[in-house]
Amino acid sequence: MSAGPQRRSFFNRLLTWIFNGVVGIVFVFGAITTLIVVGLILAALNFNAHKINVKQPLTGKFNLAINLENNPVDAASTPFWLNFGQTPQPSLLQSIQAIDRAAHDDRVTGLDITLGSGCCSLTTAEELHNAIARFRAESGKPVIARAMSFDGPTGLGAYMIATAASRIELSEAGDFGVTGLSLQTPFAATALQTVGVDAQFAHVGKYKTYPQLYTRSAPSKANLHMLNSLAGSLYRAAIAPIAVRLNQSPAAVRAMIDQAPFSADQAKKDGLIDVVMPLDAEVAVFAGRTVSFSRYVADAPKLPAHATQIALIIAHGDIQAPSANDTASAIAPRQLAGELHHAIHDKDIKAILLRLDTPGGTVTGSAVIGAQVAAAARAHKPLIISMGGLDASGGYWVSSHGTVLVADPATLTGSIGVLGGKLSFGKLLTKIGVTITGASRGANADFDSQTTRWNQAELANLQTMLNADYQNFVTWVATGRHLTPAQVNAIGQGRVWTGTQALKRGLVDKIGGYHTAFAAVRTALHLSPNAPLAINNGKPNFHELFKQLLHKDIGKLNPLGLASLPPGLRSDARLITTLSQLHRLEMQPITLH
Repeated sequence: MSAGPQRRSFFNRLLTWIFNGVVGIVFVFGAITTLIVVGLILAALNFNAHKINVKQPLTGKFNLAINLENNPVDAASTPFWLNFGQTPQPSLLQSIQAIDRAAHDDRVTGLDITLGSGCCSLTTAEELHNAIARFRAESGKPVIARAMSFDGPTGLGAYMIATAASRIELSEAGDFGVTGLSLQTPFAATALQTVGVDAQFAHVGKYKTYPQLYTRSAPSKANLHMLNSLAGSLYRAAIAPIAVRLNQSPAAVRAMIDQAPFSADQAKKDGLIDVVMPLDAEVAVFAGRTVSFSRYVADAPKLPAHATQIALIIAHGDIQAPSANDTASAIAPRQLAGELHHAIHDKDIKAILLRLDTPGGTVTGSAVIGAQVAAAARAHKPLIISMGGLDASGGYWVSSHGTVLVADPATLTGSIGVLGGKLSFGKLLTKIGVTITGASRGANADFDSQTTRWNQAELANLQTMLNADYQNFVTWVATGRHLTPAQVNAIGQGRVWTGTQALKRGLVDKIGGYHTAFAAVRTALHLSPNAPLAINNGKPNFHELFKQLLHKDIGKLNPLGLASLPPGLRSDARLITTLSQLHRLEMQPITLH
């Protein structure tokens, strides 16, 4: 064998090593340079944003102009630089905190509120109504609420906020279109049958009515009973602040609303509003010096060094499978569980406030998150649950081991039940000329197939699994809520309850929103009622930062914050993959109109 080729091979390898080494050095140098440049850019953005948002401290007297034409986002605050120098709109929590602070701020002479068709959900409306009511009670300062109109799906929520004001003004061009409350849920069995889609579902709990979306063309008696119960409870909660303002009985207010819609003049005559603004009035222009709400939020004073640190973790959307990647509109269990784990083991964080807005989701995903909530109890770290518009089924599994559970009167919660099933598309494919053939081994190899129906044995197998899941659910809730399994089963059965109804049945501990939840945190930590709290939203990694950049609307929910259609119905492209098989803890979709 000649030595020449070996020497060439050696030199080739040597040159390759040298080349790779140079490339590696260049890559590392480039990466470091890139990080430095990005860091400088972000620092500049942060500095400029800080200047734009903070500027000089506010001085003198002013009215606080609050724009509530859209629902405040219920999400954690983001760093200044993520807004690229723009003044961010205050979140729901920032709005509540700023209104509470303004009550004791001598510079603030009153609140001027503009309401619009994008605001608000019933739960958000109640939180803002209560904040404004506290402002007036504690400060005696005036509050003006103005609107072009009170109508549409959010008209009731907007008017609920307005009833906390000392004066309500309505444009002559608008109307008072608050006509009541209507809950609706879809039933698609006929449509699915028409196109050749087979829906097969099993469930545990007579009120676990989610499968009816696919298997029925009308609600069952149990479903209709539950919907009527929810509508009655929600409407009573919405009417209550209106009755207080008008100094009339709830029955009288309901009778008045039954005559709506009204013109602005008629609404004034009936005492529903105080002032009819002329057609040439500028709704968003107020007399005297005003400061925007965003500017006031940015002017918040620094917390004292001794402020108690707590973690605020906000999660909303469907609970995905444990292996799911994080998205802007869903809850990734391992990520949320990781955030909880970090907060539990961080000695500087003394308590956790977990804000949830979810209709539920997968059994396994709910269990992964719920295990961390239970771990907080074992670590003797208070974990307070604050429920948004929804905290049902898998969401309630997560919440049930919290130290204190706080729900809004309009929160939809409970739904302790289990469902499973799948949609089979074999007939549809045949209709459009697609034939599926294949080979399989194993009696149940096609159990997860999207083209074949289940036989009776497979359906029985599914029901057995669901029965076991339900028993686990009941036992888990019973342990967390210190109830017997029989008690949980009696209030379970998949039934959805409002926050008010849930309180009476021991599913939650307190009624309220963020304000009540933070009071529960202080109580759990044996702090004074006004003790300062330093809210730690966590330190987002680069993945989180870029996700926030790409999904600026992460906090936008259904306009009324109740329930939206399942994810598969939001996008035709995801319909087959999302709904082909369901084995979930989830409540039926309900929308408020």
